[in-house]
Amino acid sequence: MTDNVSAISQSNFTASAGGGGNVILKYNEATKLATSNTGITVTGEVDATSIDVTSITASANAVIAGDISAVEITATGDLDVQGNTRLGNAHTGRISITDSLAMDDPSAGTANVSMSVKDDEFKLITNADAASTIGTPQLTIKGNDEAETLAIFNQDNDVQLFYNNTRRFATTNEGAYISGSSVSTGLEVHDGTNTAIRSATQTRFNFAGNTYVSNESTNGAARVAFALSGTGAANAKVAVSQSNDLHVYSGSINVQSGLTQPTGSYLSAGNLNSVSVAGSNGIQKANFIIKNKALDETEEQIFTWFPWQGLYPIPALSTSTNCSAQLKVELTLMERGTNLNTPATKIGQIVAYSVFGLEGSGYNVGENPSGSVSLVNQTTQIGDNIDVDFSVNSGGAASSYIRVLLDNDGTGFPTGGLQVGGTVEITVIQALA
Repeated sequence: MTDNVSAISQSNFTASAGGGGNVILKYNEATKLATSNTGITVTGEVDATSIDVTSITASANAVIAGDISAVEITATGDLDVQGNTRLGNAHTGRISITDSLAMDDPSAGTANVSMSVKDDEFKLITNADAASTIGTPQLTIKGNDEAETLAIFNQDNDVQLFYNNTRRFATTNEGAYISGSSVSTGLEVHDGTNTAIRSATQTRFNFAGNTYVSNESTNGAARVAFALSGTGAANAKVAVSQSNDLHVYSGSINVQSGLTQPTGSYLSAGNLNSVSVAGSNGIQKANFIIKNKALDETEEQIFTWFPWQGLYPIPALSTSTNCSAQLKVELTLMERGTNLNTPATKIGQIVAYSVFGLEGSGYNVGENPSGSVSLVNQTTQIGDNIDVDFSVNSGGAASSYIRVLLDNDGTGFPTGGLQVGGTVEITVIQALA
């Protein structure tokens, strides 16, 4: 048989020996397989249970239902593998993908996930409505040489973040653990009900209960200190020690100095309405500022206390118990105007007391029948018959009060009027069972 001579010919099958020693197999006069010095060329599909070759090149679509074992597969069209695909060698081989790898959603037929590498940057991109899930009991992310740990994610346990191979942040059962310092423009801490907010200029708390700043050390020298310009012992201004002492290291206790018009108490001790039984505290004392004010010749009220409404830190009194209360008033008076050429004749002072009974069930207030007692009254140089008086009213929580008045009859009263300011000290004694 010579070259280019058909050896076998039928209507649907033709085998011939081509020029150069090749073999051509045809189907219905169409060439389907041709041999060459490098292998075979197949036109159309190959249906085989198993193929073991060195190289496969497909210029059209390739559909493979069985196994393929090949050193190299090149497809310029689609490569459809209906069975399992195993790529690479477990020990020495590698898988190389040029451009990108797209993974389709079988139900939608769209590429939901694509991976690519360009300019030494790895990208994993999902569709906007897709979610990414990594399922493993422990996920560790390391540097490119695997010598430095960046992050560890542990199932049913913590998540750890590292800086230069040192753990700096970890989640815990109660919240988070930070090793080293934390720098932030703001921090909010929530427990579901309460909130604490920390910023560069303030620390604020919004707690339903008490707020505690605690040093839980068992060292007897441990203290809770507030400092300025540093965190050392030399910077401490105020501290509380294990002996329950309050230490003021420098300066003085200056209360309400920042207010244009001081109000409220600057000293309080005791506790009312705690337990109305024998042996309970049942007493409280507090001092209050009487605002500096101008007075004319008429009687002026300068302070009012509503016992059943409360005046912090003295609480609203209970209607189920009775109390007695003592009010001590200390006033400083000065003649108004710019002329103080003889200042000694234009000032005065008054110290006066009175005691009151307070019936809780009826909101009743009564002053001692003897009235108030003036321990000091040095006002004759600025007016006649200037003195402190008290008035009371009963009937309800909002209408029962004890009022402090400055009384005068107008005789010898300065033309420009008087200026008065001072304090009221209230001591409340609670009836005990």
